[in-house]
Amino acid sequence: MENLMVQLLPVASEDGDLSKPPSSAEEYLRRVRLEAQACPDIAVANTKPDIFKNKQTRVISSSSGCIPAPKGFSPSVHWQLKEASNFAILRQKINQQREKLINNVKENQPTLPNPDNEGGWCKLCLGEEAHQLLNVKRGIPNASMDASIGSTSGVRYGIPPLLSMVAAMKQSTVTQVLDFQIGWLQTLGLSPNQGQWLYALLACLQKPLEPNAHSMLRTLARQCAALRASLDSIDDDRLPALNLLITLVARYFDQSDLADNG
Repeated sequence: MENLMVQLLPVASEDGDLSKPPSSAEEYLRRVRLEAQACPDIAVANTKPDIFKNKQTRVISSSSGCIPAPKGFSPSVHWQLKEASNFAILRQKINQQREKLINNVKENQPTLPNPDNEGGWCKLCLGEEAHQLLNVKRGIPNASMDASIGSTSGVRYGIPPLLSMVAAMKQSTVTQVLDFQIGWLQTLGLSPNQGQWLYALLACLQKPLEPNAHSMLRTLARQCAALRASLDSIDDDRLPALNLLITLVARYFDQSDLADNG
């Protein structure tokens, strides 16, 4: 590269006043060559990091972002591994029966909302009251109700994740509804029905995971950890479900940095 520069640039000369702007293109090229000759072959930046501490606009943490469990709230490692193993067995059984289930429900396939109909899925999974509360918490108390979800419309407390339902859901629908559920969890907290739906959707989530699914699962674990940290007692009925969801994300879906140490 340097040989090429020598060929392209005129030989530099120290003649002339370097404090004045170059008067021609040739003189400019001569000065470039002169400056290049003065540069060392290796340049090392000698900075003092301390002078930048007060000028930082964002602090990046190496933490996973999961709030640690209060003392006595996290499950043992043995419990976590056992639940992850049971979950893996359940997924194998679902996969083995999936084609059979799909064939069985073709003639009497349940009526489900469109994949992007968040309101319809909320009414199906959590019920009409939860859907109305969601609108209130999102600042739209007078929002119109979403389109009917067929035979399930008007269900007050939602419907549990029946096997016929999850068998009829495409993978893209599973991912979309899981994304909805995570949003509802953040707004409404965890209910027994939602815990069942989250477990069922995770059981139907195919591996290897897509990048957006990785992000959703990590968000789910962080939200469950935050909810767990807000509980007042280890006797809270929500604690086992929260521990289980965190465990599945960390131990089965390979997000080990989010796992409890027991």
